[in-house]
Amino acid sequence: MKPRHIVLINVVFFGFMVFSAGMVYQFMTGKKPLSFAGALSHRDSTVTTTNCSSQPALSLSNASAQGLHKLEVYQQACHSFVTGTMMVFVGMPVSQATALHAAEQDAAMLKQFAHYGVRPLVTAEPTDYTTGVNIDFGQFAAGKFTIWLNVYFQSLKAAGITDQQMGIWNPFPEANLPYWANNQPQFFAPDVNIYVSTLHKYFPKAPASIMLNSATYQTTDFNWQSGEYDSLLPYIKGITPGSIAYAGLEGFPWVSPAGGTGPIINAAEFLDSALIGEAADYLGTKNVWLNTGTFSKKYALDPTQLATVPPQQRKEILSTIDQQALILQKQGYRVAVNLFSQDKSKASEETDWSYWSGKQPFSSLDTPVLTDFISELNQQKIDFWLFDN
Repeated sequence: MKPRHIVLINVVFFGFMVFSAGMVYQFMTGKKPLSFAGALSHRDSTVTTTNCSSQPALSLSNASAQGLHKLEVYQQACHSFVTGTMMVFVGMPVSQATALHAAEQDAAMLKQFAHYGVRPLVTAEPTDYTTGVNIDFGQFAAGKFTIWLNVYFQSLKAAGITDQQMGIWNPFPEANLPYWANNQPQFFAPDVNIYVSTLHKYFPKAPASIMLNSATYQTTDFNWQSGEYDSLLPYIKGITPGSIAYAGLEGFPWVSPAGGTGPIINAAEFLDSALIGEAADYLGTKNVWLNTGTFSKKYALDPTQLATVPPQQRKEILSTIDQQALILQKQGYRVAVNLFSQDKSKASEETDWSYWSGKQPFSSLDTPVLTDFISELNQQKIDFWLFDN
């Protein structure tokens, strides 16, 4: 037998073996053989990112707070420092017992953030986190809860919390949304005045902030297409002059369920800089911040309605956010962008705001979209803040 015939027979025999193995694999797994080969070729593939800043990363390996754990992963994605300000949430007490309980927990959180050099952007929601009771805005304005707020801040002071450790305090966030079922504008300024004056009674140097949504809704209207991008002045008129150091504007992109129409993906619409500029001027502050984010999927719990946003489109949305920040910067404001980046796809919101899964930033094509955005903000001298928990 000639050598070339032997080679040919061996090639045919080897091919038959590969084919047979492939059939067995498909029979056992239900997957096509090429999917296994593809899995092998991509198993070790990773995305690459560049440094987000020239600052060294914070040392967070021993931190126990969930937010600081998350920040450590962002620093890995960025190969550098990411931010010195993170949003955290606290509630409002409705009794002495809940005031003391909340103060004990929040004091521990504030001390840990201070220890690791991260300033908290404390967003105080009108809900007692211990009991789940929502606070009525009108009753708060009438002074019903002021006594418990005094107990709360007095307890933080007694726990050794300093003005510097307090960070920025932002009560009654997004009060023009229907979440709290009492978003009438006439209550917002009195509520803020009571909260901030009580805060400053114990922590006179702790900066206060307000943050309203860019679209205003009726009290019980949860149709997110129905918001009106109106002036925020009806809400903030009457706030004590000089009491607010930061003015915040919240706005997020929106898409309809699969097959629907009318997406809102340009920040010129959902995060209009003119709204917060007007509000900041009324409040007498040059510090403004934008609370925003982009999502990879929405309506995640219903496959028939699932809407997805690919990395390139997320990048384009972030670019429009940057444009609004630059407009404010050119007008003389000191600007920060706070990015909401939590995966809430399994919650009632059904929206994934994150850029990667778990602690695997280099497994997602969305990661360089985020790191490039942070790097761009740093180059433009616009602060980057973060929420993920």
